[in-house]
Amino acid sequence: MATHHDLVTTAAKVRVVVTDALGLQRVITMLTGRNHAFTRLEAEEAHQGRWTVTVDLAASSHQLELVTLRLDRLPSVLTVDVTAPGHLAITA
Repeated sequence: MATHHDLVTTAAKVRVVVTDALGLQRVITMLTGRNHAFTRLEAEEAHQGRWTVTVDLAASSHQLELVTLRLDRLPSVLTVDVTAPGHLAITA
């Protein structure tokens, strides 16, 4: 059963570092294939062929957890950082 806290939508920033351009494509495809309210999506090449994807989205805490779990399952993802007001989750 969902709690009131699970239904509250908040702004969040998701930052993902991937191993290569193919990983970048997989992350963007996975994120845009979901029903999230994106306000910004940015990708930039980092050092050694890695890419950083930054997405601003509006989601509930439950949706943020699902995004993090889905991203962590992609083999090309090195790190996932999710920042929201009062919430910080970092996985590696």
